[in-house]
Amino acid sequence: MSIFKNLFNTKKDSTKIFPKESNEGNVKIENNQISCIDTNGIHTCTVHLKDLQYAYITIRNNKLAYLFLFDYHQNLIPVTYTGFSKVYKELSTKFNFKDAIFFENIAKKTVLKKEIWRKHYVPTFKILTSNNNDYNLGFEIQSTPKQFISWDTTYEELEKNKNTLFEKSPYGQKLLKFNAPVRIGNILLKDFGAYFDNDRADVPVLHYYTHCFNNIATDESYLQLKKILNKDLASSRMNTGYERADQKNINFNLKGMHLSICYTYDSDWLFNGGYTSLSIENKREYPSLLHNESYEELMVISDFLLFKGNIKMSGDYRKNKNIKNRPEKINLQFKDNTIIWVDNKNKKIGFSSNHIAELFDIDEINSFCIQNILPAKGSGGAYLELITDTKKYNYPIFYEACNFFDTYALTIEKITGKKVVFGKEYYDC
Repeated sequence: MSIFKNLFNTKKDSTKIFPKESNEGNVKIENNQISCIDTNGIHTCTVHLKDLQYAYITIRNNKLAYLFLFDYHQNLIPVTYTGFSKVYKELSTKFNFKDAIFFENIAKKTVLKKEIWRKHYVPTFKILTSNNNDYNLGFEIQSTPKQFISWDTTYEELEKNKNTLFEKSPYGQKLLKFNAPVRIGNILLKDFGAYFDNDRADVPVLHYYTHCFNNIATDESYLQLKKILNKDLASSRMNTGYERADQKNINFNLKGMHLSICYTYDSDWLFNGGYTSLSIENKREYPSLLHNESYEELMVISDFLLFKGNIKMSGDYRKNKNIKNRPEKINLQFKDNTIIWVDNKNKKIGFSSNHIAELFDIDEINSFCIQNILPAKGSGGAYLELITDTKKYNYPIFYEACNFFDTYALTIEKITGKKVVFGKEYYDC
């Protein structure tokens, strides 16, 4: 006896059959959103229909069928949940799903994904017939009057710009947007923006991006952008990128600004996004941000601790205002040794290894934590971390082999006047 019932009688097709519904979960539509409740919590989700981008019928490795809905978040709804047939009928009527594809595949047991609906768009980009060659300089806001913005413009400068505004992404990020389209070279972009979540605002914006849609959300957007970029920037090609069945990508280096375009297709792990992602990352160096003459002129070394070992210290000074050049006074007195120094006169504690240093107000530091990571699949290691006065999270300073910092714990306490605690050990899996 077939496990399928509930005929979906429509004018288009009167043979559409849903699987028998179970009590493993419940799905319904209320207030223009889908609520899916899973008794085990695995597929519990809320889908905002106003944000729906595309829909698929999928069969997973467990041989079960799901309705996949993307509203900036991935949502898998089992077709056997109570209320599914009613929800699907309403969605199909509202969005004009490709029912023939859905029901042709709903009872299959082999892994698959088939698109049944995709949103249509007003195109978000346009290829211009102009002959601009200013890609490496910046972008032009098409305001009245037009305004050209250098790639070296800082976060704080853009925040004050009358042509900018801020939004919150579906993922909770703060986004910078513009109140008019933006021109980059010979490409006009309707929805150009930047991630505005950097820890310091006195540096140039590090990452701009946009999603380039054509009206039917296909890879024609990639082909058009690739054509104009290859024409305009052939001599600036950073690498040839790659063009595989699952993804196409090409990159350009614009004097330290890395421009890339990428289109993703259906594959085992990914879904066809329908747009070309255009991304511009600032990889330029700004050495003046590493200078710290105002402190070095007043610097006093009240006490210090030297470490022997292959200690690593990392970080991006463009994101972390504490990272500076290693003070010349440290170089002269201690050569290239890894060091913690205390400056009681200026109420500072400094850390340095190799050519960089990090400097903190003594009052910022609540205590230290030695976090050992035990060898397992990985080789393990150890961090010397700061616990700041906010205690929100530990801040890693030095990295070495597992248990390396253990013997220094009492000395660190003595010279800094800060307690040292040990974090709970875990394995490097």
